Amino acid sequence: MAAPAGVATECRLTVQGGTDRESDASLLARLLKIIRRPPAGGNRYDYKNWALSVDGVTSAYVYPLRRGLGTVDIAITSADGVPSEETVRRVQAYIDEMRPVTAKNALVLKPTVTAVPVTVQVKLDGIDLDEAKRRIRTALKEYFDTLIPGDGLTVSQIEAAISNVDGVIDRRLTAPTANRAADTVNRIEWFKAGAINVTEMPS
Repeated sequence: MAAPAGVATECRLTVQGGTDRESDASLLARLLKIIRRPPAGGNRYDYKNWALSVDGVTSAYVYPLRRGLGTVDIAITSADGVPSEETVRRVQAYIDEMRPVTAKNALVLKPTVTAVPVTVQVKLDGIDLDEAKRRIRTALKEYFDTLIPGDGLTVSQIEAAISNVDGVIDRRLTAPTANRAADTVNRIEWFKAGAINVTEMPS
């Protein structure tokens, strides 16, 4: 049956805040966590599980007493990193419904990303500079992906990630130059790789 004149038969919508279809392995891991740590009246694992049960949340990190006695803060991430405001609102509403009455206040928030520029000179053997850049960027992304919201930045680990790249036989890191603690007082800081500048050491 044809649509009436002037009525479109197509409807296009933009959808945000969702996640890719969950894999069987991911589902099994979540179920095992719930079995191993069943609901316990509002401990930190309950808050984590409550947050993870909301669509669009891939990770949750709980910070008890961050704002004083009776407070619990939960930082959430999504598949794209920082979640949408809508996802934060839905998680907040669900946790407000589930949390025990003895919990004075629970706050759901998204981490604040701080991009960390990396500048390094390298000495190469067997690879050219373009290939070295590609490998170093991959290695640094893998390192920064191990950091969760609230984790500090360790310069020696950045240096190790670069030194372990095949074809790099020496390196001189000029940025960052010092370890950095994440700000977890005014926000939940999350260090991510910023611009990566790789050049060859002078001969």
